[in-house]
Amino acid sequence: MAPLALLVALACVITAATGYLAARARRGTPAAGPLTGTLAAVTLWGAAVVAMNAGTPRPWLDLLVLPQYLGVAGAVLGIRLFADAVTGRPPRRRRVLLLSVEPVLLLVVVALDPWWRLLHATVEHTGDPLLRFVTPGPLFWVHSGYSYLVVLSTALSLWQLRRSSSGLQRRQAGTMLLAVSVPFATNLVVVLTPAHLLNVDVTPVAFAVTGVLFAYAVLQQDLLRLVPVARSLVVDTVSDAVLVVDERDQLVDVNPAGRDLLDGAGCPGATAAGRSFREAVDPALVRAVGEGEGDVVATLAGGTQVDVRTRWIRDPRGRVLGRVVVARDVTAQLAAARAVEEANARLRAQVATIEELRAELAEEAARDPLTGLRNRRRFVDDLAQGLAATAAAGQPLSLVLLDVDRFKGINDTHGHAVGDDVLVGVAQTLSTHARPEDVVRYGGEEFVVLLPHLDADAARARAEVLRAACGQVRVEVEAVRITVSAGVATSPDHGSTPDELLLAADRALYEAKEGGRDQVVLAD
Repeated sequence: MAPLALLVALACVITAATGYLAARARRGTPAAGPLTGTLAAVTLWGAAVVAMNAGTPRPWLDLLVLPQYLGVAGAVLGIRLFADAVTGRPPRRRRVLLLSVEPVLLLVVVALDPWWRLLHATVEHTGDPLLRFVTPGPLFWVHSGYSYLVVLSTALSLWQLRRSSSGLQRRQAGTMLLAVSVPFATNLVVVLTPAHLLNVDVTPVAFAVTGVLFAYAVLQQDLLRLVPVARSLVVDTVSDAVLVVDERDQLVDVNPAGRDLLDGAGCPGATAAGRSFREAVDPALVRAVGEGEGDVVATLAGGTQVDVRTRWIRDPRGRVLGRVVVARDVTAQLAAARAVEEANARLRAQVATIEELRAELAEEAARDPLTGLRNRRRFVDDLAQGLAATAAAGQPLSLVLLDVDRFKGINDTHGHAVGDDVLVGVAQTLSTHARPEDVVRYGGEEFVVLLPHLDADAARARAEVLRAACGQVRVEVEAVRITVSAGVATSPDHGSTPDELLLAADRALYEAKEGGRDQVVLAD
């Protein structure tokens, strides 16, 4: 391997290590991300150059051109984005996409160049170890010109930053400007030097210098980018109350916000410093601070509520020098929070009331207003659930479909008021002899009684009891004699669905009517 190739390999190690350091610091400064990307691209570029000068077989030599130019394009793009970051230009998606157009087109050209020969006009593989010699094609010069323009625009941005800044920031901009000029000049020499005089692309070596200088500017000089501001000025500027208590429990310092807080609590803030902490401040604040560290909300005299945070102050050896107390007025925030909680409580109460009303309305909608029994609105769904439950338990479920005999004649002869009395009397009788929730006014003069866990014979016997009880119903008109006919069906003997069971009971009821009324018929 040629000595220059070894130098490029060393440069790869340097750029990779520097990129690792930059990646670790990427959360501390926005410039670290583009710097990491630039160094990764240069490392890829250099690795491809080293591999191309290490006796690589011919097919691989041609394939290595793709990662080489990927590194070249990535380095140019990264330098531009790095300059944007250090000059305060936000990385917008459209700008990044525009800057990515040329690298993408370049990679397409590299991939198709064996057929086009627009990037490299000629390619020769000679020597031992085998090396790849090329002569530039027209698109090579287009790419080079574009890259130089991007690097020059980067240098111009850094120069403008240096001219408009002062002190340490000016030195930082100067360092980065020097870093950009090194690979620019080196690559210009590489491009213009004939291949037989310089057959190794040493530009990655120059980029190693660039990476180190960039990293120094970002990771070291950036620590001193801002002129130190007096700590007392910072404390005086913050809106929170800051009180410093020494190890003897003396109040040694109070910022303006702290003095205002003490004044509002009825304690003279202007004369508080130098006095005992317990004597100088509100007793509620003393209790909140306590004897050590902690976070607590205290209510001072006058109703002011403060969020109090207390921390130890220690020297480099860990010895306690005192405590710093930071208090923030949270009266308005807590009042707003209480108002929100009260509003939420009212809202929850309103929602609960609405749910109760909705449940009541749903229950009313599911009940017959005349008899108070459940109507058929929810009956089919309830029957389906009952069938599923009894089937799962291996138990039968029976139902009785009853119809008041000659009810139309009662209405026509004695009036609807008497007819209503008949229906109410039958409903009350059925509810007395069965669970009220199992009795349904099915429609008109028809009623349904559910008999869970009763087989066909037991259900028929219970239906006879119901029929006989209904025959005892009396109304004000003594001439009215009330009888009912009933059809009985049982699941699973006569059906396993609501429709099947109701149809079987209806057929049995029809037989009872045809057979002379006032009787019970069990479905076939």
